[in-house]
Amino acid sequence: MNQPQSLRDLVDLAVRRHDTSIRQLSFKAQEHGFRLAGTTLGNIRTGAYKSAPTTETIRAIAWLAGVSEAVAFTAAGQPVPGPPFADDLPPGVDNLSPKSRKVIIEMARVLVDLEKNANASSTEDPEQPADVRDQDAEPGDPGAGQKTGERRLRAVKHPDEDENGNIPLPDNWQDLAAYSGGSTRHIERQREWDERGEESQEGHPEGGES
Repeated sequence: MNQPQSLRDLVDLAVRRHDTSIRQLSFKAQEHGFRLAGTTLGNIRTGAYKSAPTTETIRAIAWLAGVSEAVAFTAAGQPVPGPPFADDLPPGVDNLSPKSRKVIIEMARVLVDLEKNANASSTEDPEQPADVRDQDAEPGDPGAGQKTGERRLRAVKHPDEDENGNIPLPDNWQDLAAYSGGSTRHIERQREWDERGEESQEGHPEGGES
C-alpha cells in the first residue's frame, strides 16, 4: 500500500485489515490494553476530530492498522517519541518529597515547551534583515554604502539652511579662516605687525620730511 498520509488513512486501513466496524475496532484495542473510544475512531475517520490525538490514541491506531508507531506518528504530524522517560529515571525517585517531585515536573515541562517552540521556529522562514543599501544604486555598486550615508547626512538639516540648501557664512568667517586651531602663530603674527607699525611711525614723525 502507499504510505498513509493521515490518521484517517490508518483508520481506513484498520477497518479493511480486520474487516469489522469502528465499534469492534475500539473493543479490540481495549482488549489489547489501549484506552480508545469508538467515538474517537469514528470522528477521525469522518474528519470531525479536531483535537490533537493523544500518544495512546496514535499507538492504538498503529497497532490496529498493523504499522509501526513511527509511521503512525508521522501520519499524525507529530514527532516520534522516544522510550518512556520513566525508564531513564534513577532508582529512588519514588521516594522523593512532594516538593522535589514538583521541581522535577516543572523542569521537565519547561524543557518540553522549549523544544516544542524550537521545532515550531525551525519550520518558519527566518526573518530577512532589512536592506540598507542605496535604493537608487545598481547592484554591485561599490559606492552604494557611501550614497546611503550621504543621504542620511542630508536628512539632518542645518537650522540656518535656506530653501536651496545653502548655509550662510558667519560674520567672523575671516577670523575663523585665519585661525588654524590650537596654534598661536596668528597671535604672534599680529604682534609682529603691530611692532613694525610702531617702528615705522618712530622713523617717520608725523608732519616730518621723509
